[in-house]
Amino acid sequence: MRIVFLIVVILTGKMVCAQVAQDTVRQDSIPTKPPVQVQLSVQPTAPQKTSEPFMKRISLGGSTGFWWSTHQMNIEVSPLLAYHFPKILVTGFGYRYIYVRDLLYSKNLNNYGPNIFARAQITKRIYLWTEWENLRTEYVSKSGITQEATVDHEHIDSFFAGFGYVRHFGKRGRAGLGFQLLYNFLYEREDHSSYYSPVIYRIGYFF
Repeated sequence: MRIVFLIVVILTGKMVCAQVAQDTVRQDSIPTKPPVQVQLSVQPTAPQKTSEPFMKRISLGGSTGFWWSTHQMNIEVSPLLAYHFPKILVTGFGYRYIYVRDLLYSKNLNNYGPNIFARAQITKRIYLWTEWENLRTEYVSKSGITQEATVDHEHIDSFFAGFGYVRHFGKRGRAGLGFQLLYNFLYEREDHSSYYSPVIYRIGYFF
């Protein structure tokens, strides 16, 4: 009886081991999928262009001046057209008219001509200014025989450089009122210049 019991136990153990081995083979034979890797790709965004349209870079302005001396009185008016570059530079051109009243000979003189300029904004309110102009300048001359005073003219170049102070206002911040102090490097006292001195001042405005 013991022998039969041992045989039954041995056969039962073999059957259990065979079943476990078969289950293990079945689990190993099932194909497993590799883990899915999700990669997030970030595409670089193109830089947005903030440049203003051409017409919004254009501004109008001008300057005026008034001075007098013992022998003449001058009144200056100069409209201008300016283009604003993206950073600190502004360039443009204009046309200047200067009315001169000769107090010695009681003559009215008219001086006019084109000019080009460049402005560099150093701080919010201080800027550097350079300008070239060519004026058709009238002056009084006296003939040698009759000593009669007549009006003659010539073209005179001027080159100015200096600085200015501006006070901005308006939504765009380009409108303003400014003051300029300039030096004329081509000034010659013997010339029939429209200016009484190499150092001049102007009141400027733009919008």
